[in-house]
Amino acid sequence: MKILLVSYYPLPYPGGIWTFVSHLKDRLERLGHTVDILSHTPDTTKYRIIGHQPEISISQLSSYINEHLTKTFPTLHSNYWIFYTEVYRYSLEFSSLYYGLDQYDIIHAQDVIAARAMSRVKPKNTPLVTSAHGFLSGEVLYVLKTLYPQQTEHQLLDSFEYHYHKTLEFLGYQSSDFIHTQSSWMRNNAINDFSVSPDKLFTFPYGMDIEGFLQSSSTKLPSQDKKVILFMGRLVYLKGIHHLIDALALLRSDRNDWECWILGEGDLKDELQFQCKRLGLENVVKFLGLTDDIQHFLKQADIFVLPGLQDTQPHSVMEAQLSGVPVIVSDAAGLPEMVINGENGLVAAAGDSHQLYLHLKHLLDNPLIRTQFASRAKEWAKDRWSMDKMVNNFLALYNHAISSRN
Repeated sequence: MKILLVSYYPLPYPGGIWTFVSHLKDRLERLGHTVDILSHTPDTTKYRIIGHQPEISISQLSSYINEHLTKTFPTLHSNYWIFYTEVYRYSLEFSSLYYGLDQYDIIHAQDVIAARAMSRVKPKNTPLVTSAHGFLSGEVLYVLKTLYPQQTEHQLLDSFEYHYHKTLEFLGYQSSDFIHTQSSWMRNNAINDFSVSPDKLFTFPYGMDIEGFLQSSSTKLPSQDKKVILFMGRLVYLKGIHHLIDALALLRSDRNDWECWILGEGDLKDELQFQCKRLGLENVVKFLGLTDDIQHFLKQADIFVLPGLQDTQPHSVMEAQLSGVPVIVSDAAGLPEMVINGENGLVAAAGDSHQLYLHLKHLLDNPLIRTQFASRAKEWAKDRWSMDKMVNNFLALYNHAISSRN
């Protein structure tokens, strides 16, 4: 089978999507399939099939696209965000036509924008499946909250930017033959918010190269003088890091035998650092930036925290569980499906800094519970996040999509 994985967004790029795509490609190719990846380049100047030449420069296409957009929507150029989303998605369409879509048995979009683009240009009988890695319009709402903090949520929901992305998301879902969701939350979201027929949905979790991950992370580093609370992820509003910092301020009033390491970069870094300074946490909350060696930090962590306001199935939680680190997550979106509350981790109400503080205090106060949670989570994760199960599920989905076209 020849498979095209397509992303509107840049790849490779730090984060779970590239982890998912690269592992899926590797495993499918081991099984004898041919897999190409079409995506934006990391510098967002080109679309290309990774490893293939030539790469298609967006500047070669943009003059034609700009002329078309300006003629059709004369005022759209005043909205930089939406204008360039249009430029990029049309560039993806043109680039895919250059490489030729008729050579593929199936096209697998990695986001709803790519799904909509491929549906407009692919051969009629080539099936299109989409992985719903995230809730696009929900993420846009959190971006708008960051950009326009003075506006009410009702005003943001009524904005052109929000309605534009909500429409793109609807069109992406409706253009797909079948849709993969990795959590019940995403499945219900597709059904309830975007009128997707349940018959089009296949729900199964992501997988990890567990054997490779465990082999490379087998050595536990010596204990630190202080307990380490670890967060890994983008420094953006929807990750809920500001609530974690508020919880840490409460924890600081109880005990000082800990420090918090924050791995990641993002638009809110300066604001979060100022929050730490305002709360007197600048010496115990360390912003460590991006890293290619997350296992080095997981080996030193005593607690992993992801207090997200919207997240589907982040790889960081999977990695923490497999590393034997007890996990605290929020009850938002797909996160509570990743933890058995009170058995292999803890779940706090999203946005509730006080409850998050109580969970952190509970785990710091009870080393035996930390050890029990870590052991149970590791064994649970070995089965739950099986790469072989995920790949077999995707092959079943691909074959079902192909047979439905015959």
